[in-house]
Amino acid sequence: MLPFQPVKLGDKGKADEYLSKQNYRICEHCFTDLFIWKDHYDTQLCFLDGFILVKMATFPEKIPMYLAPIGTGDLKQVLLAMEADAQERGIAFTLCSIPEPMIAEIEAVLPGRYVIQDYPDGADYIYAADKLQTLSGKKLQSKRNFVNRFKKTYEGRWSYEDMTDENMEEAFQFHLHWCETGNNCPNGTMYSGETCAVSLALNNREALGMKGGLLRLDGKVIAFTMGCPVSEDTYVVQLEKAEASIPGAYPMINQQFAQHQFDGYTYVNREDDLGLEGLRKAKQSYHPVMMGKKFTAVKA
Repeated sequence: MLPFQPVKLGDKGKADEYLSKQNYRICEHCFTDLFIWKDHYDTQLCFLDGFILVKMATFPEKIPMYLAPIGTGDLKQVLLAMEADAQERGIAFTLCSIPEPMIAEIEAVLPGRYVIQDYPDGADYIYAADKLQTLSGKKLQSKRNFVNRFKKTYEGRWSYEDMTDENMEEAFQFHLHWCETGNNCPNGTMYSGETCAVSLALNNREALGMKGGLLRLDGKVIAFTMGCPVSEDTYVVQLEKAEASIPGAYPMINQQFAQHQFDGYTYVNREDDLGLEGLRKAKQSYHPVMMGKKFTAVKA
């Protein structure tokens, strides 16, 4: 069997080196995503012949799967090694999060070996960074209206600040509040995993290269967000929470973070919608410039 080991913070340097060999802009190609969700998805890593290999399990079913190998080298031999690993473990071989451009690469080295299917619920929403900063244009008029109304209604009462060691505990407490109110946490088990991810992100913020921001109203945190680069031209937003009962809180934290962190980046990946209709509508309302489509593959 391949020497998979639970992902750890010390893997970041080597993982980043391998991950930088390709730029598909999807969130699974960001070490931070792999690390903060490691307990939720039982994430394990293995480095093999120029590739980083990732073994995970679905939630909540805990069905084991492999991410498409990331790196450069003999793709055919690495795929066959992954198949052999699955066979030795007595599990079905399934590749997930295959970027669309990679399908041709797999077919070129192992033609007809896999049945490849689209996984629309996993597609990442990728936006133009400057559009999230300015909210310019007719398509984003409603977002501008929310932001302008928020600023007018709460003039002199709101503030934005970068996340620091001094205020990150307030962000965590807001996350707990967010989980306990409204319809934010329809599945307690799912959000226990998310709480773990938030905690790992906050406590390892600098080591992961993450930046964050908090939005306050009358001194009280009403939103926070965190993210990091996935490539030279793309930034990923991993976490975003806001007080949904306050109109404009979500658009405000979105735009404020964009204005403070996205300079120098062309694109922003705000990850997938998990197949949740409300989240899908919210992400579509910002009009992505492209979708980071992902596919799954099983042996034919």
